[in-house]
Amino acid sequence: MAVSLCLYTSIWADFGDSARADPNEPAAGSDLFEMSIEELMDVRIDTVYGASKRTQSLAEAPASVTVVTAEEIRRYGYRTLADILRSAPGFYINYDRTYHFIGTRGFRRPGDYDSRILLLIDGHRVNENVGDSPMLGTQFPLDVDLIEKVEIIRGPGSSLYGSNAVLAVVNVMTRRGASVQGLELSGQTGSFDTRKGRITYGNRLQNDVELLLSASTYNSDGPELYFEEFDTPDTYDGRVRNDDDQFDNLVAHVSWGDFSLLLAHTGREKGIPTGAWDTVFGDPRTRVWDDTTLVGLTYARALSERYALRARVAYSHYNYDGRYAYDYSEEGDEPYVVLNHDYWKGRWWEGELQVTGSPILGHTMTAGVEMRYNVRQDQANWDEEVYLDDARHSDNWGIYVQDEFKPFEWFMTVAPVGRGV
Repeated sequence: MAVSLCLYTSIWADFGDSARADPNEPAAGSDLFEMSIEELMDVRIDTVYGASKRTQSLAEAPASVTVVTAEEIRRYGYRTLADILRSAPGFYINYDRTYHFIGTRGFRRPGDYDSRILLLIDGHRVNENVGDSPMLGTQFPLDVDLIEKVEIIRGPGSSLYGSNAVLAVVNVMTRRGASVQGLELSGQTGSFDTRKGRITYGNRLQNDVELLLSASTYNSDGPELYFEEFDTPDTYDGRVRNDDDQFDNLVAHVSWGDFSLLLAHTGREKGIPTGAWDTVFGDPRTRVWDDTTLVGLTYARALSERYALRARVAYSHYNYDGRYAYDYSEEGDEPYVVLNHDYWKGRWWEGELQVTGSPILGHTMTAGVEMRYNVRQDQANWDEEVYLDDARHSDNWGIYVQDEFKPFEWFMTVAPVGRGV
């Protein structure tokens, strides 16, 4: 059992050149005093949901937040969520030719599964439930072309989100059908025989129903790599072409009134070219398969001018299947290559009920309860004998309350309290 209490206080005022900089303000060369009322109304101010579990402007959020929009994703050509996070100040990405790993604020312990960074899609948890790791590369269950924006919230959020949110929370918001308004076809090609195709249909239908359907496929043979430590005739002079990567992605999003339903699925296969964990260098059978599915339903309704209700339920599954070629021969004997199998299977349900309101003037309170039932948390490893065969299940729950008190425009105090098991 854990109890968390955090207190944030923000004070700002206009002191001429030393005033607090707002990232949403126009560039220094713009003169706000020369803008008309209509032009000032068109100045874009980004909003964020993940910082306080309610929509608020970046200036009001009690955290350091970066928002990457769909326009920026297209402009800079980001192809994975890892590319997007790499562009954010304070974040850095490591890639071992199999998976991407993320560090922030100087924390990136080698061998860690990044379990202290929480990844969400439309508020639904995406960290798998065996190693608690977020999915950042081509195994991420949402095509980046279907991202409306990415909210990157730095700092501890464990009072609201639990222990996975110690370092940061990343909330990915999906596009809606009305933003597509018809049929989209996308095709890409590149070096190393890289190909990607996507077909997307989205529109606002009758009875205020928004529908988005999308399917994507990607395949890349990868480059030829050279590893000096394997530069011998027995290991192909250190050259290998086992860096292939492919995935198939399916997304459906339906919203109607106060309800929103999301289905996201990705199946990915990746070759491992590095001879990792003393595997046979250059053996094309050394590879991993990842299979991720998320089905989430959200209900959000304004109860009155001062209160709002939000409820969500989701089911997710994650499968990891690794095949690793090992040479079990003794020194001087003929090679004796055995394929080792490494396997994870995760299945979990999660739900949340949340109320946001302003019971007292100057206060905005957010209170809720969240639970997760891990139906399966299985691990296995075997080849000619079984080394690991573990099957278990567990459950987690938490209660949180956050009060934002803003008596003046230049003063705000945020006090979140969370308790969970």
